[in-house]
Amino acid sequence: MFEEFSTQMFATQRGKQLGLAVSIVLSVILLATLLNILFTWHSDFMLTHKKVITTAIPISNEASQLILQLPSLHLFGQSNEEDAAFLPITSLQLHLTGIVKVDQDNLSKAIISESGQPGKVYAVGDVLTAGIKINAVNDSGVVLEHGGRLEKLPLARPALSFHDLPPSTLKAS
Repeated sequence: MFEEFSTQMFATQRGKQLGLAVSIVLSVILLATLLNILFTWHSDFMLTHKKVITTAIPISNEASQLILQLPSLHLFGQSNEEDAAFLPITSLQLHLTGIVKVDQDNLSKAIISESGQPGKVYAVGDVLTAGIKINAVNDSGVVLEHGGRLEKLPLARPALSFHDLPPSTLKAS
């Protein structure tokens, strides 16, 4: 069927003109595509083989000191004891029996007993059983990291009672 159509198309004068026009259009498209490929390749080649000239920018001593301090800064800030007040209390079978709080947080210790066992001394960064990590030790308790979440283990403090005290200690001065 195609042969019959093509022979009739190129057999007439009109068919020959139409065939020539289609051939010219396809040749122009092919030539434009080849030129585009050539220019794109050339610009990519020039871009990848371009020499980069770098110049050092002098910075002040103060700026260099600030740059050196960057690793010690905390990107999202540090939590403090006030933030620990809003943490949920842990539901783990742990009991905090004592705290030794030191100004340097990494030296603070906590005495924690697990599941009724005798208490052990832990420091910030230590790991209890089941991957529970001591995140911070503060005056009111310990902040634990459990499963990626922060929880607090408060220090149990008995309520003060003023029974059986001599009356002289209760008088206001």
